[in-house]
Amino acid sequence: MHTMETDRLIDDYLRRLEHAAAHMQRARRTELVAEIRGHIETALDQEQAAGEAAVRNVLDRLGPPEEIVQAAEPPSLSGDRRAGVLEILALLALIVPLIGWLIGTVLVFASRGWSRRDKVVGAILLTLPVLVLSLGYVAAGPNGSEESTPPGETRSVGEKVEDTIALGPTELVFFVAGLPSALYLGWQLRRDQASNPKDS
Repeated sequence: MHTMETDRLIDDYLRRLEHAAAHMQRARRTELVAEIRGHIETALDQEQAAGEAAVRNVLDRLGPPEEIVQAAEPPSLSGDRRAGVLEILALLALIVPLIGWLIGTVLVFASRGWSRRDKVVGAILLTLPVLVLSLGYVAAGPNGSEESTPPGETRSVGEKVEDTIALGPTELVFFVAGLPSALYLGWQLRRDQASNPKDS
């Protein structure tokens, strides 16, 4: 017989399962939760005792929801993370400003070498410096980089202005903005290979 307490235990367990399977496609996640719910109901029908103790016994036999999700994932998603040509190209592209960032991000999300969490963190590490620098340029205004002419003076028509190219701290940060993302993703890839010797 189900009570409010037993229903709460089952609902909490299934909620943890759904949270652990958040990276799965919605259809597969819904199917997995329904399978486990059905398994719980079947196991409870076979229990001699009833109530909260029986529910806890069944849930303990099932194990942590995270392990269920891991077992339900295809092997290619849970264990095969190799540093191939795609991953190397993605890391190199992330170091190149602008177009390289775009290409690198696309390659990272197309790769199976990183988990979904690693891809999101890598994208955040790339986006934050770019966003901060962009806001800095906007805050500086249009006159930040233009050479001004003192009041009362005019330039002659043929007068040339010597432009000197110098990289300040802001410009330097701009050129290395993709480095934190590349380093993080490279480190994660290497760590995954180290933890799976069979991949090397």
